[in-house]
Order: sequence, then structure tokens, then C-alpha cells
Amino acid sequence: MNLYNKPTICVLVGFFALFIGVLCRPVAAYIEGPWLWMIAKGGDIDSDQLAAASQGRLTETLVAAYGVNEGDSLGQLQWTRGKIFPEINCLVWRWGCYSDNVNSVINRIGLSNDRGLNHHSAYALINILSPRERRNVAMGVGSDDAVKVWLNGEVVHVNKVDRRTTGIQDLFRVNLKAGDNLLMVKVSDNLWNWGMFFEVYLEQNEFHTALPMRTADTSLAIHLSEKYSTTLQDPEIQRVLPTVLTRFQEPEIQVLLTPFTINTVAENPDLLAQFGVEDEAIRFIKENAGIRRMLRDPDFQILLQNPTALSEFAALVTGEEPTIPPEKHAVRADVDGNGTVNILDLVRIATRLGRTGPDVADVNGDGAVDIRDIVLAAALMGTEAAAPSASAVIGIQRGKLPLHAEDIQLWLTHVQHIDSWDPTFQRGVIVLKHLMEVLTPKRTGLLPNYPNPFNPETWIPYQLSKPSDVTVTIYSMNGTLVRTLSLGYQPAGVYQNRSRAAYWDGRNELGEPVASGVYFYTLRISGESTAIRKMLIRK
Repeated sequence: MNLYNKPTICVLVGFFALFIGVLCRPVAAYIEGPWLWMIAKGGDIDSDQLAAASQGRLTETLVAAYGVNEGDSLGQLQWTRGKIFPEINCLVWRWGCYSDNVNSVINRIGLSNDRGLNHHSAYALINILSPRERRNVAMGVGSDDAVKVWLNGEVVHVNKVDRRTTGIQDLFRVNLKAGDNLLMVKVSDNLWNWGMFFEVYLEQNEFHTALPMRTADTSLAIHLSEKYSTTLQDPEIQRVLPTVLTRFQEPEIQVLLTPFTINTVAENPDLLAQFGVEDEAIRFIKENAGIRRMLRDPDFQILLQNPTALSEFAALVTGEEPTIPPEKHAVRADVDGNGTVNILDLVRIATRLGRTGPDVADVNGDGAVDIRDIVLAAALMGTEAAAPSASAVIGIQRGKLPLHAEDIQLWLTHVQHIDSWDPTFQRGVIVLKHLMEVLTPKRTGLLPNYPNPFNPETWIPYQLSKPSDVTVTIYSMNGTLVRTLSLGYQPAGVYQNRSRAAYWDGRNELGEPVASGVYFYTLRISGESTAIRKMLIRK
């Protein structure tokens, strides 16, 4: 007998549809807007994607405090108005319902053509107009994924979560001023859907919304000088701090000013001595909690990495009329700021690979330091502020190069996975291949050990013209095998400094210290000896 007749199936399907409809119905409480929208690369709710996209000229704090105007630019995008609707999708094979309404609005208003954009953050601004001051007002937000909310420049809600949304999920309370209240919502997406719902729990006649407008044409330097005005009014600070800030503007210091470094200095001001800061200034910073609090401020850390903003801030600290120096038309690939792009810049970029946010090594300005920045810098090698110089292609004496052929080979391996026909990118690849040829020795050879004489350890340098299995063998004066150093398969290159050369601790195969005297060592490449040298242990 058939237990599942047609009426039964219809009832089950109807019940299931009703269940899904009740479960996934859109929540009626939401604000459609229009809002002002912007998107930026990066899905970390704690990182400032606006600062990354603008190279520190714009930050979340500035936008949340002063707003923006419709049409203001951020890179190639503009702040654009758009309504957000309670779009809910329910799919049986996805086990539930979800909203992708942020993706929908940014596609509709032209901020993105990608209908499945991942690892980005959306910023939505709106003005809440209240006829009178109100306290303890309830607000609600739903998000896919993490969310942060600012009201009148202050963070009022954060939820670092990975979730779906079909309506309001978080409730929090705020105070509204009489008149304008600038609200900014940031929703950071990792994978799959990207959704947002927002509501103010007041009657419709108790508030209304409007597009925000920028209330002041201010800079990060002015904002921070006002924020810390009480601290900065101290006469001792006005005497000490400009000297410290001037030191921080120097190119060789700029590349070191990462948030980690700055936070470390805030915890231990004695480290400022390594930056050339005088003892008197260090002592004053150690005794002033306000200065250390300013150093920990994420916006101040962004300012320290922007020489123009830093110069303006230094002028404001001394009470002078702020004067912003004209921007130098230097190449962004000139990471160390010495006026030319050379191997040192490639090395500095390589040491900062993987960093996100505002960074001097982010040559292409996409908010992340990666292999593309190295290739672009390579393409610009030899470019100076005045005119190109062929001698700057290398820029350093070969014997002192801080770069190795295998480093460049690794970069070129990563480049193979990037499909780009951009002429500048292709030129960078060609330059990297040329550099690898320059850094690859023409002949394989065994070099003199150092120190020599030694007691009890020494380093044995060598160079390879091609990749090989490498073994260094040590013999006594009578030809007895003392020690075999098997170094394994090594790429072509020069193995000269202590981190790369073969190391011998003056012991034999049994771990016993050898006697004083003369010893011979040989380099074996793929089983064949290439050279023999001698060394002396003196005890």
C-alpha cells in the first residue's frame, strides 16, 4: 500500500512551505534609507579599510565624526546613495534562510559588478534627525558577518561574529542629540552572503532620516590635535614632542613605524633611544600617560605613517599656523625615501609581505603588501624624482647586496600564478629575471673560512652557479676524515654570511673537540669535489 498518496504529499509540502515562510519572513523593523555607501577591500572588522584604501588620508574615525558628501571619492569609487531592502532567500539545500541585501545594493548602485564579493567591508552612513534630545534609545542591527556601529563619532556597538542574517539580531542603546545624529554602520564579510538590517526603535513621528553631509573639511592631524588638546597644551609637551615627531618623519624611521612597533614603544619608551630620541624626551614620555595613550590610538598610528599629516600635526602641537608642505612627486616604490628605487626598496617590501592597512610598502595602494608590490617596484627601479638613472638599477655594491638569487627565484615562482598583461607588470618581471642573473655566480667555488685561525667554531662560505646537493668534508693533516657537513640541496647563489655559510663547531663525528692544528676542507657538489682549502684551530 502506498503510504504517501497525493493529498498527503500536498499537505506535507504546504506545511513545509509555511514553516520556511514563518522562519524566514523578513523582520518589519528596518531603515531602508537611502544611505550613503562605500566598500573597501578587507573583511576584518577591527582593521581600518578606509585608511588602507586612502593611504591614511581618510579613516573610519574621521568619516564617523565628520561625515562625507555624496560623490566624494575613495580611490576609483565614490560615496553613492542607495536604499537597502529586506531581501530574504530560503533554500532547502542550504538549511535555512539568509540575506544578501548588501551585495544587492552595491551592485545596484554600481560600487561593484561582482554578485558574490567576498572579504570586503561595506560602510553605510545616514543622518538620524531627532526633534529633541533623547536618552537610552534602543537600536537594532542584523549583519552577515561582523558589524560595528558609530554614532556621532563614537563606537556604540561591535559584534565580531560570523553568521547569517534575516533581520535584527543585536540590540543596544544610545543617546540622541537634538538635531543631526550621524550614524555609520560597517559590515565586514568573509564568505558567501553579505547582509544588513537596521532599526531605531522610536515612533515614526519621533525621528526621520536624511543623507549625511560632511560637517567639516578637517584633516587627520587637526582631528587628533583637537582630540588630545588637553594633553598637548602642556608646555613641556610642546617643547619635547616636536623633536620626536621630526625624528619620526625621517624616511629610515618611517619604514619602522608599524602599529606593532608603536605599541611596543608606548609600553617601553626606552626603545625610543634606538630612534635617536634624547634621554630627556624619553623620560618625559615615560612619565606622561596622556602621550602614551595617544601613541596607542589607531588613528595616531596611521598619522605617524603619513609624513604630510605628521608634519601638519607637529606644526599644530607648537601652536603654529598649520602649513602642509606640497607633496613630492616621488615614486611610491621609493620605500626608504632616498629619491631612487633600488634593491634596498625590494628588500624593505619583502620584509613587510602580508601586512594590510596603510603601509609604506603598499606600492600599488590596494591595501595589502604582496608580490605585486615587489614586481611594480622592480619595474620602477632606477626611477628618481628628477630623471631615471641607469646606475640605480642595482644601486649597491654587489658584495654588500642584502638580496639573494633564491629570494628572487621564489618571487618569480609566485608571479607565475598572476595572470597580468600590464606592460609595467611585465617590465617588473623582466627586471627581476635580470637581477637573478646578476646575483647568480658565474662559477661554483669554495671561499676562505672565517675566522681563521679559530677556536672553537668557524664558518665556511661557498657559492653555486647552479642548484646542487652540497657537502663540506673536513680532513686532518694525514687525510683522516674528521667531519662531514651535509647541507642538502641548495639553490644557486652566494652562501657567505653566518646565516647561510656552512658552520663547523670544531668537533668530530663523535662530538668530540678536535686537537689544535691544520685541517683541510673540501666542497663537494653532486658528489664531485670542486676545491680544497686549509684552516687552523688554535687553542
